[in-house]
Amino acid sequence: MVKSEKWLRNVLIETAYLREGTFTSGSQTKLIDVQIKDGVVAQIKEYQPEQFYESEIDGKGRLLLPTLKEMHCHLDKSKLGVPWRPVTPAQNIVERFTSEVAELDALDLSIEARAKNLINLELAHGVTFFRSHIDVHPAVGQRYLEGVQRAIASYDERFDYELIAFPQHGLLRSNAYNEVDTALKNGATLIGGVDPYSLDGDVEKSLNQTFELAVKHHVPIDIHVHDRGEAGRATFKTLLDYTKQSNWQGQVFVSHAFGLNDFLGEERADVFAQLAKERIGIISSVPINGAVPPLKELQQAGVKVALGCDNIYDSWSPYGTGSVVEKLNRYGEVFNLKTQEELTESLGLLTGGTKTLSTEEDGLWLKTGDVASFLLTEASCAAEFVARQTPVETSFYRGQVAFNS
Repeated sequence: MVKSEKWLRNVLIETAYLREGTFTSGSQTKLIDVQIKDGVVAQIKEYQPEQFYESEIDGKGRLLLPTLKEMHCHLDKSKLGVPWRPVTPAQNIVERFTSEVAELDALDLSIEARAKNLINLELAHGVTFFRSHIDVHPAVGQRYLEGVQRAIASYDERFDYELIAFPQHGLLRSNAYNEVDTALKNGATLIGGVDPYSLDGDVEKSLNQTFELAVKHHVPIDIHVHDRGEAGRATFKTLLDYTKQSNWQGQVFVSHAFGLNDFLGEERADVFAQLAKERIGIISSVPINGAVPPLKELQQAGVKVALGCDNIYDSWSPYGTGSVVEKLNRYGEVFNLKTQEELTESLGLLTGGTKTLSTEEDGLWLKTGDVASFLLTEASCAAEFVARQTPVETSFYRGQVAFNS
């Protein structure tokens, strides 16, 4: 990436909550100028209309917010760019992923082009970080991973990313161990998995191999767990055991995690506390089919939670807009977020924990020395951005424009 020096001028930043007695009515803001040097924030000054710099970008009074992270997508699966076709019926997950390979291979558009279409869609919604699961198993070998890597390479470092070696057909069920091992040597930076109880049929053996590969390659784990009831509970208990045994604290994430709803009473409180202690994160796409995990309760227990889009027009779903803010907006409706504080702090679910304001009100969220990755939107505050989904006008990644409307 070309290093440069510039000023981003005349941008709005939140400084404190506005109070009317005990009611929080909005956010106090001020206009600032931000100097960007070699991809980081070098200076922050109050906006001076009469000041001019050799290299500057006019922020036009737009609100400055932290950059957004897409924590769960599938860059290899999207059908964006091909003619409309509804989802082919399937009786179960096995039938679905078995037919998916043939469906994707029959498309007239390459995996690189389809992946780029999805990346472009999400860049336009303010994302500058992608965590993507990439199918790796004997039915496709390394070709999906290689295709996505070629697509990403064409962007000249306009965003950051993590690629997960994902045995979609089951690590044990499809005998994918060697392919996953190879992918972790070839650029994948996490290991995935899917329903070790119901799909692989042996939660102990499946997780043992998953952690074995994770430790061998020194990579985090991000595993899909859709299972409910006893299958889901057993998976989480085993996952906790392996995290402790492997000393893999802070390196384990569970996507979907529907089965967390099925822990009750003292066991529920104990499991949630253990998830927090072992720093196991939960990533949700906030589905509307009633299986949303108890995300607010998990956060209250100290568990780290993040959101992602998941399927965006693929063999699994005809839906998806590519907006993680839409997912956060749905989260707000599902969990009844209405106050200025709740809406403001919820943005942390998309930013890796960065919040524009907190109840402690410890100063500006943006500080000198920070990486210059952020976005501009025509909203008065983060709460309005979350609730009203105001469009992203410009986003920056390490000081360079990643998207401009």
